[in-house]
Parts: sequence; structure tokens; C-alpha cells
Amino acid sequence: MDWEEGMSVGVASIDVHHRQVWRRIRHLASAVSDGRAEEVSAALRFLHGYLAEHNAEEERWMADAGYPGAREHGRAHAVMLEGIRIARATEPDPAGKALLQAADWVARTLEAHMRSEDLKLGRFWTARENLRRLAENGPGVGASLTPIPGSLRPVVTPARERGPGAEAGGKPGDGGPERR
Repeated sequence: MDWEEGMSVGVASIDVHHRQVWRRIRHLASAVSDGRAEEVSAALRFLHGYLAEHNAEEERWMADAGYPGAREHGRAHAVMLEGIRIARATEPDPAGKALLQAADWVARTLEAHMRSEDLKLGRFWTARENLRRLAENGPGVGASLTPIPGSLRPVVTPARERGPGAEAGGKPGDGGPERR
């Protein structure tokens, strides 16, 4: 379970935090799978504090950027922090199973959030940046940018060049209207 560049949201400060969270998720998952309750408790304590700060920063960024999914994303953050709080408050049973199960939920939930909700945030950022570049530089700046509707104009071939019986609106190459 290593960090993948495809998980980047494209905002350097957020990606730095996400990489740190990802390392902590790996550590938590390892402690859970090995049954090390003390390490699980320490990892949950760290994650709770770190995520509280990170989520606040990410939510400020989403608000400033006008991210349309900010409200739902913020709710997901609140659910995760509450889940971590509950996991931390779990009374240790003799085998530590309740704590390990709660920590396992935390690790899986954080991973799912980073692979879905945070990637939606990344797609929003990328689209927004593409639109900004397009607005600054005009159409035709790069293959990843979508042309502005209306920048392609129809070219109508004169009737004599279309040939006998060719109707306007035909297929490209048959003498009908073509787009460049």
C-alpha cells in the first residue's frame, strides 16, 4: 500500500499532507495487522490531531477555490474525525480486539476517502487550472484543453464543388459542409 502519484490532487501543500497521512495509515494498518494495541493507540492519537489541522486547511482551500463539493467533503472529514475519536475512546478489552477493529475501520475509511473524495478534489483543481490557462492563452494551447465552443466554424463548400446530387450537411469528403 504505497503512495501513488495518481492520488495527487495537484495542490502541493495538500499533497504533502496526504503523503504524511498515507504513511500514517500504512503504519496504523501494520500495527493493526500485527495486533500491537499500544502502537495503534499512538497512531490514532497522531492521526486525530494531524487530520484535524489538515482537514481545516483543506476545507479553507476548498472554500477559497469555490469547490462545489466542499460541504459534502467537509462532512466526510467530520465523520472520519468522529470515528477516530470513538476508536481512541474504545475501552481496551483483554485481547484489544475492539480497538483493533475500530482502528481497522479508520485505516480503511481514510484510504477510501483519499482514493475517492480527494481525487474528485484533484479533478476539480485540474479542470480549473486548464480553464485558467485556456482563458489566459486562448484556444489551441494544449491537447488536454477543450476548445471553446464556437471556435470551430463550419466551412461550406460551394455547390459546384460538391458534385451532382450532393446535399448540404453530407459526410466529410463528400462535398458537404466540413468543420476545420
